[in-house]
Order: sequence, then C-alpha cells, then structure tokens
Amino acid sequence: MLKLNSLKALLTQCLPDLARDPNRLIVLAENGTVVSTGTTSLSFEWRYTARVIVLDYEGHADAVIVPIIAWMKRNQSEQMDNPDRWGNAIKFRVEPLTPTTMDFGIELQLTERAIVKPDPTAPPDAPHRLVVEHPEEPCHIGTVCKPEHWELWLRDERMLAAWDLTPPPAKAWFSP
Repeated sequence: MLKLNSLKALLTQCLPDLARDPNRLIVLAENGTVVSTGTTSLSFEWRYTARVIVLDYEGHADAVIVPIIAWMKRNQSEQMDNPDRWGNAIKFRVEPLTPTTMDFGIELQLTERAIVKPDPTAPPDAPHRLVVEHPEEPCHIGTVCKPEHWELWLRDERMLAAWDLTPPPAKAWFSP
C-alpha cells in the first residue's frame, strides 16, 4: 500500500500545521482485499479504502479536498474518469468540535497493482526466486505527466493551500 505514504506526504505539504503536529494526521487502509486471478501468475491487486483523518482541523475544508482531488486524478484516475464511480470515489465525514475546529475524515477507494515474476538475475541454485514490481499509474489521458506546482486561493484573497504534485517512481518508495 504505497499510495498511503504518497497521500500523507501531500497533505503534510498542503497543511503546514500537520507537519508541525503530525499526530493530527492519520492515514490508514481499511476494508482491504487482495485480488489474484486463476492464472499461473502470482501477480495481484491491492484494493482498499484509504481513510484520512485530520484531527482538530482549523482551516478551510477546500484546502484538504482540492489537493486530494488533484492527487486522485494523478494516482487513481479510473475513479475520476468513470461516472459509475464518481459517487463513491471520495467520501467524507465531519465532526464539529468548536465553532472553528473539526475532525475531518475522508475515505478514498484505492487500488495498487503488484506484478510478481521470476527473477531473471537469480542464481542457478535459486530457480524459484521472485521479484515484485509496483508499476506506475498510467498517465491520465489528455494531460502532461510532469511535476506541477499548485495553489488554492479563496476569492483571490487568501491562499488556502499550496503543493507540488510529483509522484515518485514506485521503486523509489522502497528506498531506505
């Protein structure tokens, strides 16, 4: 579930209060399933609900949702392209705490592919050694897949959030 770290990094970048107090941001996977077909391959797909919880949030709700929509369009485009999925792609729940704070929960429907195949570099004494790869999400049709800087403004009066949308290559997520 590599997308969880990417999502957490995005929200920490967008909402500097969460960088200063990381305990106010919870990102986890729920209702997960592993889907593997009846083929001879051991490849599979992770399917899960990502739950994002921002505790004691004082900002504008748009500062959370707009970056998540941009992230979803880049990292889970089939949820945003398919009209049958629009209604369930992003769900939320809010619990007002005070007149200026709330707990803000968001649910995202995510998938991640894992390609498992024999290791071509395996020595002769390890013929059953396997490698797993997590392929990049396909580039959204009609867009240029390159690093982008985004800003969200409320009526040209106040910047609500700013972020860089540069998803790392999947293999970089395994770096120590």
